Amino acid sequence: MPDEISIRGLVDSDFDLPVREFTGTLAEVSKSPATGYQGFRIEFKFKDLDDIVCIPGAVYNFPTLILNVGESNKHKSRYGYLGDSIARFLSPDQDLKDCIGRRVTMKFCDGLDGRLPPKTIWNRDANIDTYPDKMVPTAVWVVTALEGGVTGEDSAGSIIEHAEEHLIGATRAKFNKWAFADPGVRKNTALQRSISDKSFINSLLKLGRIVEGEDGVFARPS
Repeated sequence: MPDEISIRGLVDSDFDLPVREFTGTLAEVSKSPATGYQGFRIEFKFKDLDDIVCIPGAVYNFPTLILNVGESNKHKSRYGYLGDSIARFLSPDQDLKDCIGRRVTMKFCDGLDGRLPPKTIWNRDANIDTYPDKMVPTAVWVVTALEGGVTGEDSAGSIIEHAEEHLIGATRAKFNKWAFADPGVRKNTALQRSISDKSFINSLLKLGRIVEGEDGVFARPS
């Protein structure tokens, strides 16, 4: 039988992929009917992979990588968070098709091993005692850099929203570590300065957009 066909290395779900961060060329985006429910799945295929980060003890040696995400029209969904993270690098007249052939840096947000915190997504089966609004922290993929993406003043508002979103679920130290490594923040001198002098966080606190818990973790006001 052909070597590339195997029954080994099966996983329980798409999110059991050992990769947690990588840069690759977006080669193709395709859409197909979902299995088990009405809807569609969007498949993102990447090639020419670099800077691959895996979970401890794991490696990824394949030349391509595919991310499969359920399509949704909601911002606070796996597809929505991924889509919004891409949109901040695009001009208003551009869409996903304009990203084909460009280098993309992808990061998995699960809050583990110093990674970005998970995002909240509505879950009808959530325990209302733990999650009264049924918004549950969920691991998602996001884009943190796009080759030839919009930068500077044109994307200032999006970058600020991006930074604010990453503050949720993080402490000051964890947020600062992320902020000064993020390509978008690093290209925005004014935002970098406001993070350094603490005015970014302090202004959000004063406006009531965030609250700081006793454990130092930031959250949205309830």
